[in-house]
Amino acid sequence: MDYIYVEKQEQFESYLKNIKLASYIGVDTESDSLYSYYEKLCLIQICADRQIYLIDTLSVNIKALSDVFANNSIRKIFHSAESDIPLIKTLIDCDFNNIFDVMLAAKYGGIYRCGLNNLIEKYFSVSLNKKYQKANWGIRPLKKEMLEYAAMDVLYLKKLKDILIPMLKSKNLLEEFLAHSSSLGKLPKKTYFFDPYGYLRINGAKKLKRENLEILGELYLRREEVARKSNVPPFKIISNETMFKIASDYQTACDNLKSFKGITDYVFNRHSQWILEAIKKGLEKDNKVIQIEKRKTLNIADLEKYRIKFEVLRKWRMETAKKRDLFPELIFTNDILWHIAHMKNLSMEEFVKIGIDEYKIKLYAEELITLLSKINEK
Repeated sequence: MDYIYVEKQEQFESYLKNIKLASYIGVDTESDSLYSYYEKLCLIQICADRQIYLIDTLSVNIKALSDVFANNSIRKIFHSAESDIPLIKTLIDCDFNNIFDVMLAAKYGGIYRCGLNNLIEKYFSVSLNKKYQKANWGIRPLKKEMLEYAAMDVLYLKKLKDILIPMLKSKNLLEEFLAHSSSLGKLPKKTYFFDPYGYLRINGAKKLKRENLEILGELYLRREEVARKSNVPPFKIISNETMFKIASDYQTACDNLKSFKGITDYVFNRHSQWILEAIKKGLEKDNKVIQIEKRKTLNIADLEKYRIKFEVLRKWRMETAKKRDLFPELIFTNDILWHIAHMKNLSMEEFVKIGIDEYKIKLYAEELITLLSKINEK
């Protein structure tokens, strides 16, 4: 496959002229997220019309791409812009206009298996090499096979866009999809602020009893400390699923920690001490209040109130998705529902503040305000 590997600044500045003249660009990124606590953008792939450029972002300053991404005349085609744009924004402070997200389009088209590999196999009968999906893109030099893999990720984006647009038109969903895609351009850059309440988003956490939730919170905090000191992603220390199971059955964990899936001999030898200390600390806490930092407290009664709203919103989302024959996440993500549950002022302006696009506000805001008003009256 033909591609140009750009690893010097003068190369980049020379090829940038061609990129700026393109009518569309396919965009993808590679990072070291599986190998580093602070994820770095390591490679950006750009298919400008038919020429593929693989730009080494560890050695090339790509800030000049800001004009390309902001240019409304150049269509930017991604697969999962939600992942790529925040990462690109760590290096470039710019707007993203005229976005087309292939994965999002496939979801609006009702395609369940919408990974890039699945879509390429479905429409072009080509199986991509998955060998480097979890590779460490921070290493240098990059192998030729890795570069070829990276180039393939942008090769089919334009063709997929051309297939999916008629599908969305036939379902009368193109306008809604484009509004949703456009909203992705407003995503903030990826930051590394640690949210001490992040454990509440772990699957099943909101249904735990108070003492179990305290333990999960302590495990979550201690894991983060260990991960940061070790410069590895937290999930490589211990998974959310394993922490949840330990918190749910802490007595067994205290008696036989090795009985839990995910607690290998290696994990046990390196991490058992702080895991058991976290369980003990969680059990010693006042279960009327979840106290994570001295300046931050969360009243259990408030948490229960938010839980109830969240569950009502989830039920509404399922019913709405069924009526519209859409995947539930296309209505709203869980994160957005959780933000809605915390809204103090039920207004159109508040929906805008939490990142909901205008099209979705037009579709759902009045209905949600009525629904939440009824809950608040109880």
